[in-house]
Amino acid sequence: METTNKKPTAKPAYTDGSLATACVRGRHAVVSHFADFLAEIKMSEQQWRSIRTINDFEPIRLSVLCQRTCIHKVSMTRIVRALIQRGLVLSQPDLSDRRAQIITVTQEGKEFIRTVSPQADQITGAVVKKFGRANAKRLLDLLDQLSRIEQ
Repeated sequence: METTNKKPTAKPAYTDGSLATACVRGRHAVVSHFADFLAEIKMSEQQWRSIRTINDFEPIRLSVLCQRTCIHKVSMTRIVRALIQRGLVLSQPDLSDRRAQIITVTQEGKEFIRTVSPQADQITGAVVKKFGRANAKRLLDLLDQLSRIEQ
């Protein structure tokens, strides 16, 4: 006989109806496909997301980078420091506001991205193909709408 931890009520379990939990599950389903790739390039998922975002929007303020990547400033500071140590990015004070930092990708970083991006894009393509292009587009649209709800 099978046993479950689910309570015998008509009300669904919290995790079955939680948008936050569903988003985390979806994120895990996508990111798990990148584990071998990230190990090979010796980067965390957050470091990879950050350097790709810096490359797309450079020069970029640290505060804007945090917003675009959904990474807290304290964590982002550590991530940027690690990327600087690898010679992949530079951080300089913003001349218009010395409290702010401007982040750019170095030539070495651009070469690194150019070299490894095709493999990352291939992984992304495989995930989208499995999930379905229409589903992926619809999910991106829905998540974009969800992210724009005012607090």
